[in-house]
Amino acid sequence: MPSDVLSPDAQSDRDANPTLKYQCPVCSKRYKRREHLSRHTSSHTSERPYRCNTCDGSFKRADVLKRHLRTCDGGSSRSGARRRACDRCVRQKKACSAHQPCQGCSKKGVLCFYSSVPEPFEDASLAEVVTIDASFGNFTGQTGNSISSTDAMNPFAGTQQETGSFGTSPLDNLFNESFFGSAGSSWQDYLLSASESEVLRDNPLLDTGSSHSLHFLDRFTSNSGLVSSFDCGTELQRENSASQLAQPYRAGFPGGCGGLTPLLDNLSDASTVDCSPINWLGDPLSLKTHEILLLIQEVVRIKPRNSAVTLDWSAALKNACLQFFSPANLRRFLEFYWAIWHPNVNFVHGPSFDAVSAKPALLASMAVMGACVSPDMPDNEDARTWFNCVEEIVFIDDDFNSDSVCPASSNIAIHRRKVQILQAAYIVCLYQNWEGTDSSKSRIRRNRFATLVSTARDIGITTATHLNYAEMGRHEFEWKEFATREELIRVFTWIFLLDTAFVIFNNLPPRMVIKEMKMHMAMPEACFQALTADECHQQIQTHRPSGNAYWSLSFRGAFEALAKDHLSPNMRHIIAASGPLNLFSLTSAIHSQIFQYRSSVSSSQNLKPIHNTLRNWRDSWQLFASVSLAGVSPHITMGDCNPPPQLMWRRIGFCRHCPEFWLLAKLMTERLATLGSLQPEIEHLPLDDIALDPILNQYDQTSMRQVNNLIIGFQTFQL
Repeated sequence: MPSDVLSPDAQSDRDANPTLKYQCPVCSKRYKRREHLSRHTSSHTSERPYRCNTCDGSFKRADVLKRHLRTCDGGSSRSGARRRACDRCVRQKKACSAHQPCQGCSKKGVLCFYSSVPEPFEDASLAEVVTIDASFGNFTGQTGNSISSTDAMNPFAGTQQETGSFGTSPLDNLFNESFFGSAGSSWQDYLLSASESEVLRDNPLLDTGSSHSLHFLDRFTSNSGLVSSFDCGTELQRENSASQLAQPYRAGFPGGCGGLTPLLDNLSDASTVDCSPINWLGDPLSLKTHEILLLIQEVVRIKPRNSAVTLDWSAALKNACLQFFSPANLRRFLEFYWAIWHPNVNFVHGPSFDAVSAKPALLASMAVMGACVSPDMPDNEDARTWFNCVEEIVFIDDDFNSDSVCPASSNIAIHRRKVQILQAAYIVCLYQNWEGTDSSKSRIRRNRFATLVSTARDIGITTATHLNYAEMGRHEFEWKEFATREELIRVFTWIFLLDTAFVIFNNLPPRMVIKEMKMHMAMPEACFQALTADECHQQIQTHRPSGNAYWSLSFRGAFEALAKDHLSPNMRHIIAASGPLNLFSLTSAIHSQIFQYRSSVSSSQNLKPIHNTLRNWRDSWQLFASVSLAGVSPHITMGDCNPPPQLMWRRIGFCRHCPEFWLLAKLMTERLATLGSLQPEIEHLPLDDIALDPILNQYDQTSMRQVNNLIIGFQTFQL
């Protein structure tokens, strides 16, 4: 971290230029942009990662190497023999401006590649992996300090616990100690920066006399992109998180190719400058980088019919792949995943996550997601290059397409790779649906997600249950077993939630039904976020003791209880104690019931069960929100409204806005009740005058415009 004490000159420079907020920790120079600081910091190291293949000269910057090649013996002749047109213009037989990007690619908004330079490693990709020391028994960097395989990538790295290869350690050592600045005073900044307990208690359901609002859903349906739609922290929080990540990784892994400069800038240079895997031999993640490279190379070279992958394999693409998924970038992108994205979809068990042993498909999808939410625009742009490639490697994975079932009674931890491929597929569905093109969104909604649901059923939704750990002593408690079961429960819960999201926002018929959700609900965050096996066991004993109704209650049972005319006070307390994620799932399930009512052609359908569910859910949420305080509720483990980066993963994500999902369901139900009494006999109407649906008239829509119009209409009517 930069020193708090500045020289008088540096202090005066900062006062004169308040926009120069990025300071070099070595010489105190300040820069306006982070990439300028990153380029400057390389001048303080002795590393020279860019090497000339002709004379073995090494350089610190790619542009210096490029100038050198013009005068180096053999450099000029190679440059003169180089094809001037880019790959796309050659394929289309069009004139090329030979710029980077060329005019044609720039107009079309596509990537511009120059791959005419010979690629000496084209046929030796597998050999590169073989040449890496396969033992990886004791990784040592250039400094001689050993790097454990668990600490190498686990964002919760710190003190190793007694779990063998099941790596665990506190998160606190990841970042330096500093807190974020205060958030803005706008409504959106309040939503993003207010403490969890403030938002949970300050919700429309607790003040029944006021007019309700749908601020979050209005923003959610009118914006595109993950950061704009979900709770990814304020812009200042994301910037500060990136600032604290940049310097430690550059200092720790100066030989890596994963700096903060735009990855795909000057791809003509990338075809000449290899990303030097030799510099990664001491890095435990280097093998993962090459595993991902080989998987992407396979799907690019061997494209099935109607493949979404449109890239052609070349030296430039290979080096771009090595650079994007380099060990340094994998670390950086995964930290963005944990700090910025994880709270929104919290189904990966952070304290035990080990990137070195994780499936490369999961690692690649998490890295792409982290790059999508990165505050650095080049990361966002680079991630889009690999959207379809990572999608392809996930959905053709052997674990994803096998039909083996996870027995509920056996040691489910041995099936963790199958759980990981479900997580990877879900992450792909998310980034494609919120960041991809319209064709990608349609493909995910209509094909990929259907495959994901089918795979979940093949594994067995009823297998997503816990053993009664409260009846076990500490010596009997298997943390690895608990983590895998909880991950399975949560990934099935989030698959159900994405299904209801397609129902709500795209007017797509549901693929899952509530009756099949005979599985446990998610455990409290205090149990899931526990950093050690001892802490986890203690939290379970405290919040889910033996005899607690949790052990015998399924998600289906909880929803059926809400649909009854009378909800007993005991059951209300049980459902309220289930926490925001489970309450979010229950209120989302109401929308599936509403869709089935809207889709029915029978006049005998009754809205009373939906009214019951709405009333009982509201009472349960009010009970939960009234006691939701950090340190008191097991579901709120972090109460600071401006948490330091090492605690951002503990936040509650966008599920804290589930009262708005309830309110939308309530307003839709009221409209259905009103329209039902005014509905004419449609058999006497002309064919063209019959509306498809009384609320949303278009099905399976990629755009959320009609839902946004409905929300705006509801808010206008209330005003």
